[in-house]
Amino acid sequence: MRPSYSTITIALATAGLAALTQARCSPEPLCKELVFTINAAANNTALPPYPNSTGPGVLFQYLSSFDASALGTVPTAGTFNISALYCEPTTKVKGREGTIQYLLHGLLSNKEYWNGINFPEPEFRGQYSWISHAASQGYATLAIDNLGNGKSDRPDPINIVQTPMQISVVYSILRGIRAGSLPGVPKYDKVIMGTHSYGSVLGRLISTIFPTSGADAYILTATAANFTGLQQFIANIGPRAAPVVDSRFEGLAPAYLSATKNIREVIYGLDGSFDPKIAEWDAASPHVFGVGEIAGRGATVPSSFAGPVMVISGRQDQIACGNGSIFDQPTVDCGLGPGSHVDDTRSLFPKATVFQAYVPENTAHNLNTHYSAPESFGAAHTWLESVGF
Repeated sequence: MRPSYSTITIALATAGLAALTQARCSPEPLCKELVFTINAAANNTALPPYPNSTGPGVLFQYLSSFDASALGTVPTAGTFNISALYCEPTTKVKGREGTIQYLLHGLLSNKEYWNGINFPEPEFRGQYSWISHAASQGYATLAIDNLGNGKSDRPDPINIVQTPMQISVVYSILRGIRAGSLPGVPKYDKVIMGTHSYGSVLGRLISTIFPTSGADAYILTATAANFTGLQQFIANIGPRAAPVVDSRFEGLAPAYLSATKNIREVIYGLDGSFDPKIAEWDAASPHVFGVGEIAGRGATVPSSFAGPVMVISGRQDQIACGNGSIFDQPTVDCGLGPGSHVDDTRSLFPKATVFQAYVPENTAHNLNTHYSAPESFGAAHTWLESVGF
């Protein structure tokens, strides 16, 4: 008899929380910042030119001026510097020496998301750090800044920084991991792709385009079969040309955007589910995204990947399965079990050998910055062990 959804969920949570004692007692992982020079090529969407304007509302005027599905593609290529953080495990676990977790962040973020956005006042060491927890369980990690984000190159945000080019960059690095050709990173035979939000879109596309040569397992977080709150999320952050929003982005093209409104309502849950100080720290560290990342064509096609897949999305995630704001009433509940928004992602992985959906309570879009983060980390790594990683 197959265990019920609730039984599996409780087992993951219980085992995951039990692993936290080891994680708290482990030393900080040894990490190093790296830069990879990546040659990438893709058939990007032939988007129209972006207005040379930094005024408010320009993005929405631009997006409403064309139908992306009717546009053609154009071959695009380039050589880009991609910033990365490689961390070694703090615990040796037999069988995991040749395994690495490859981590992708979402929009308006960077690789530090996986280190708890470097929040300086956690209640305990590693409270918000996926990397620290992974290291304590014997996994090496490699987190990158997506093209156009963080410390990576910021080329043309319309013609270059699009999803197909992101896929080319991500896959090139994945191949480099397996070949041992990335400077400063040893060769790894098994790759687990851990992703967040837009990074989960990239991870799913990697599994679709490269079902046999992509990752060996996928943990997709802050995602669902359809991002029901995405458009309202974009509207709620009040996107505007980044140089106008913050002087730290001076010199960027107008199609690199940043948020003019507080991100608290779109990526954090109800009061009491997170430390207000981490939300303040997050808001004080603005990020950018390229218009090309959200303006291109985006068909959803089921993957033929035949391996293990886990999806973790918070029950209060208003981007993945809500209406884009935690303050809108009634607050949308992402649900639990079969038929829920999160479990419906199963339809995108019909050939997965194992599919597991996990929904932490009192958690919104940014799982890693909520009080429940250690529970999510524990559940993810308990699941990895259960599927042979």
